[in-house]
Amino acid sequence: MPSALCPLLFAHLNFVLLCIAFLITPHHFIYPISPMDVISLAFANDRANPLPTLQEEDNNLNRILSPRQLKQHFILIRDSYASITSLTNTVAQSKDQLRIFLYSGHAGRDKLLLEGQAANAEGIAYLLGQCPNLQLVFLNGCSTKGQVYSLLQKGIPVVIATSAPIEDKKANEFSSRFFQALNDQCSIKEAYELAKGELMARYPDVQTDAANILAEPGAQAEESLWGLYFLPEKEISLEWKLNANTPTIAAENFVPNELLLDTMMESLAPYREEIKKMVDDEALGATKNILDKREAILRALPHPVSEQFRKLLVDEDPGSGGQTFYNQLGEARLQQIIVIYDTMMELLGFTILADLWEVAASQEKFEIADPIKAKLKEFFISSMSGTSSQKFLDLITTARLIMEASNKKYFVEELSTLTDAYNTKGALYDAVSYLEFVHVKIEEKTIPGEEAKAMCINGEQKLAELFGHLGFITNYIMASVKDIDVLKYKRFIKTRYKHNVVKLEQRFVGLAVNTEIEEEALDSNSVLIIKKNEPKLSLNLSPFIIDENAFDDKASIAKLFFFDRYDKASDTYVYKHVYKPLDPPLLIQKQKHFKILRDQFDAFSNAVFQQTIQAL
Repeated sequence: MPSALCPLLFAHLNFVLLCIAFLITPHHFIYPISPMDVISLAFANDRANPLPTLQEEDNNLNRILSPRQLKQHFILIRDSYASITSLTNTVAQSKDQLRIFLYSGHAGRDKLLLEGQAANAEGIAYLLGQCPNLQLVFLNGCSTKGQVYSLLQKGIPVVIATSAPIEDKKANEFSSRFFQALNDQCSIKEAYELAKGELMARYPDVQTDAANILAEPGAQAEESLWGLYFLPEKEISLEWKLNANTPTIAAENFVPNELLLDTMMESLAPYREEIKKMVDDEALGATKNILDKREAILRALPHPVSEQFRKLLVDEDPGSGGQTFYNQLGEARLQQIIVIYDTMMELLGFTILADLWEVAASQEKFEIADPIKAKLKEFFISSMSGTSSQKFLDLITTARLIMEASNKKYFVEELSTLTDAYNTKGALYDAVSYLEFVHVKIEEKTIPGEEAKAMCINGEQKLAELFGHLGFITNYIMASVKDIDVLKYKRFIKTRYKHNVVKLEQRFVGLAVNTEIEEEALDSNSVLIIKKNEPKLSLNLSPFIIDENAFDDKASIAKLFFFDRYDKASDTYVYKHVYKPLDPPLLIQKQKHFKILRDQFDAFSNAVFQQTIQAL
């Protein structure tokens, strides 16, 4: 394989540390999780000039293994730009749990080419020899067989290595086939034979060794490419398989919402004085009522998110008359966890989209690179019914690239640090990935009852981790502006404006219309996000988020809808009910009172894409 010497990027935090990170405060009840096996994938790639084949292999193995990582069968450490330092860090972090180590990149009989220098094979063997439970070392580089003997002598049970230079494409195919078989619960030996067979079928010139006992250097002929090597006393290791058991927290010991409430209190405390006082008092030994915590948290969150949280937190009432409650482990609670996640992702996505419109409208000529423009167009005209959080993840990523290229600040300024935290692929990334996985499983209706209980526990932990990064959202409030009256009187120079506004804050007597007099007019029939410490600063989220009742003079409460998609065939804008996402969608076609929404979409599309949304 070609050499790839590169800057250090050690990406992926250890899942074992994840729970500890947000369970360290004294009042948390710690639910023990047994340590998980670790698979380390190291690639000698170049971040500045990445090699397509290595990048593809990296992506392929991640695609194959990540679904089971999300089930917490094992931890996957991806080192896409390997260095001696990053390899050492991997061993230091996971010495006792490391089960498989793969290296892919340029190599030789006595070296692996890493960042900045060639790593001595003997040193690498010594390093890996410190891992007492390591089952397999896979050296997917050119002519690595010379390193096998040293590895076996250091106690590594099984080694896969090559005896000749190999083509990048074949190396990629061999490792992908091997790990796919391993992922499908084949043993090391079975996975090797399947990978060998497929390569020999595809390429008649490929020769591979069968499983070989290697007692001394040079014991095998050099004709073959890949070989599977072991010492006689370690032959049983060829039957080793990946762990298929999800570590569980005993459901009987788990108190729903306890972890979530405590984590939310801590993440919101820096932004809300009443919550900070409650947290400080508890640290000094005071006991705070769980109902007080719940109400403080709900008041702090934007109403679309707060309302879904309220459903998750409320205790079941025996006299409720068939109403669904979510305070018990099971599929219903799991679905509500995902509804909260979806709602938050959608709110963030639409906020960035509104930011993007402001940027486009402020520039005489707004240009976007064609690939980014195509990705953004896809969001609006996607044919998928309902919303998908993955769709909004793609939107946030795409819009972020445009915002940063324009050197414009986000209205919600904290979003810049949030996206940075996500891109480090640490705890936030892992939380989002797990919630995405659960979302897919729910849509596929493939979650057995007992598994749903375990996933509820993990899902609550990941939701807590997500909101541990989102405390800043309490700095903002949402409001629905219904209509505006002009106040202009004789002898009064200044014209003022009377707004009928619904503040979208959690209240236990419902949402009500407030009358506010301002010197400047807000946008009519709109949903705004407002900075609490600077109430004059707002961002109009329409037409992406709308209040249907803002268009109805007789309605006094808010009825929020999120934009879902535009259906070109029927010229229909499809919206979903924020508070009842499973209700029939709101379909906007030619209704006169919704004409402004169609005009707004045209204005947005013309500013961003230089064409109407119908022409996309």
